[in-house]
Amino acid sequence: MQKRLPGARVVAALAVVALVGAGTAYATGTLRAAKVTKVAFASPAKQSDYGWNQQGYKGAQAAAASVGAKFQAVTNIGYDKTDVVLRQLAQGGASFIVAHASGYDTVATRIARQYKVPVMTYDVTTNLTKGLVSYITTSSQQAAYLAGILAARTTKTHKVGIIISASDSNWYKMSGGFAAGFRSIDKSSKVYFATISPTGYDDAAGGKRVANSVIAQGADVIFAMGDNASFGYLQAIETAKPGHKVWFIGDIGDMTPIDKNHVFLSSVLWNFADTFKQAVKDIQAGTYGTHGYDLSLKNGGVSLLKSKYIPAKTWAEITAAKAKIMSGKIKIPAASKAGQVQQLIK
Repeated sequence: MQKRLPGARVVAALAVVALVGAGTAYATGTLRAAKVTKVAFASPAKQSDYGWNQQGYKGAQAAAASVGAKFQAVTNIGYDKTDVVLRQLAQGGASFIVAHASGYDTVATRIARQYKVPVMTYDVTTNLTKGLVSYITTSSQQAAYLAGILAARTTKTHKVGIIISASDSNWYKMSGGFAAGFRSIDKSSKVYFATISPTGYDDAAGGKRVANSVIAQGADVIFAMGDNASFGYLQAIETAKPGHKVWFIGDIGDMTPIDKNHVFLSSVLWNFADTFKQAVKDIQAGTYGTHGYDLSLKNGGVSLLKSKYIPAKTWAEITAAKAKIMSGKIKIPAASKAGQVQQLIK
């Protein structure tokens, strides 16, 4: 998940909306309905990462299909060409742009206001602009709590690891949720917490190195977050020494299709499709930019992947906890810093 904000990862989703016909144009501060005929998507990395970029791409594509709109994607653009790419999408007839990285937020907001095109951004709530700019936040700690329960019921060495690729607020949020879920079951087992680097989202080599270090300390379940760093985590776990079975719990996407060694236990999934579809509906109803969107267990924006490796008894326990979270009976703290994660681990 690429979401590089100060102290967080930069993830932003942009949606460009092509406006047709007289009287349908957006003006800053006004609310008017506009038909969405073209959805555009811009992401910092390739959509083949089985994570942030892929999930965003699929979600935007589904939103376009839901209203019969054209879909245009520009991926793997990094952060140096953001202004140029978003400007071209806005000028190219997009009616809704998903700028898929919070590192795009500032530029995306400026482009939306300049070209009067609705755009979706991430995490920063202050950019909300009627008719033009909205944002997505996540309650990903909820699904991560369930992953913690899964890890507690799976570990045999009573040592588990949490690895994040970067100093990112969403990674801290999920790490804290995982720790809280784990400790709700297991008060004494060792939980290791490691970071690749401040901005190691796509550092596969770093992911492999750090995962190997955590495995060497005896961890047999690893919850790891990372974008392309996830490929490094997977490689390390796949090649753990014989006799030391290690399970991988991933994030945002589903790496099952490339799990050739049967180590991918689950994943905290993020699903953008319903949120993007709702954003399109709001644009067409003239209510876009009056509120933000949150991915939660209740609306299906986040979930825990059910794999064939999870015992029925464990899944029943996870399902019961999910119901309690959605009803408010279980309250999960939202960590935003490494220190807060460490406190939850203790």
